[in-house]
Amino acid sequence: MAVWILVVGLWHGLYLPSVWAQAGKPEGLYYKSWAVVIGIEHYLVAPPVPGTVHDAKLVAEAFRRLGFDEVVEIYEKDATSRHLHQLLTDILPRKVGRMDRLVIFYTGHVGAIQDSDGEERSYLVPIDAQIAHPGKAVTVGHLKEFTRRIASKHTVLLFDAPVFGWEVTPPAKLSLEGRVAPEEEMERRAVQVISAARKGEASVRVEGKSLFVQFLLAGLAGQADLDGNGWLVVSELGRYLVEQVEQASGGVQHPVSLRIDGDGDTVLIEGQKGAPPSVP
Repeated sequence: MAVWILVVGLWHGLYLPSVWAQAGKPEGLYYKSWAVVIGIEHYLVAPPVPGTVHDAKLVAEAFRRLGFDEVVEIYEKDATSRHLHQLLTDILPRKVGRMDRLVIFYTGHVGAIQDSDGEERSYLVPIDAQIAHPGKAVTVGHLKEFTRRIASKHTVLLFDAPVFGWEVTPPAKLSLEGRVAPEEEMERRAVQVISAARKGEASVRVEGKSLFVQFLLAGLAGQADLDGNGWLVVSELGRYLVEQVEQASGGVQHPVSLRIDGDGDTVLIEGQKGAPPSVP
């Protein structure tokens, strides 16, 4: 009987969700890093978006090179309404821990609808949904609720599409007092959003390739380290994408970078400890 109890205990220990298993501080900035990459090209009841799956796979590989522990890829027939809602309401909240970082990337169709307050807000279109009918969609409201429920210290939503309708947390007042290294600024919670375009714009594609994704990949490879201190944080990546995409598109596409909750900043590339801090 004692042996059976030990085996059962080990089994449950192996499958204990990380949100409960984590205790204390990790050795580095995060216990675990998650990237969820969603790409939809061939819709069941909507026009195709050529090149999106290829772009998404490049983004997934970029996060692997950055050392993310779990890179989950969801393409085409797997990106159903049921699966995407289950991912946001059940799977990720159970698995992602309080000292983790989580990045979600989406490329595909989006739509927009007015909410009960008369505000126009975006929604993501799953493979089995229609653009003009949000019944199966993943709305900005769903995404905001997800970010409130998820335990992760840092959450980043990246959209190769015009996704809008967020309430924004006012930026924290800048203070250099006590700032020794960038990692000291990364202990606070943050939910950050980067969208490829503003409301009414489209994500420009050149020869089937997304302009936003091209600069996203370059930024993740280190080009977005604007101050050259070896650290890359999401606010820095956002500024880089805004500048580069606006210029390359001739001013027809304007990415948007927001912090919608918290006053921290997500680290994408960790530099040397004690390096001079980046000043927003």
